[in-house]
Amino acid sequence: MAEIIRRANSATGTPSKTKSHLSFMKNSHSALKKIMPLHARRKTPPPLPPKPSPPKKMKKQLELEEKWEEELEETIEGWVALSSQERELVRKQKRDMEMGYED
Repeated sequence: MAEIIRRANSATGTPSKTKSHLSFMKNSHSALKKIMPLHARRKTPPPLPPKPSPPKKMKKQLELEEKWEEELEETIEGWVALSSQERELVRKQKRDMEMGYED
């Protein structure tokens, strides 16, 4: 810091204001690079906590889902042959339909 102040004071005696201003900026920039960072001992922040688990389903909700699963097995041909992703999509559509959700 003392070096920056000394250079600024010595640069004010030049006749051209723009020249002194530019030299001061150049000198202060190079001097600031030499100064240690302000947060040298700053620790990295801790990792984010894990996302909370979804709430547990109530007994009524589990019974409803079992009932819907049985209905889907009876109504959809080849339910067993569907992939798990396709089944999950059909279950979601059934749940939305039963609960009254609209897209």
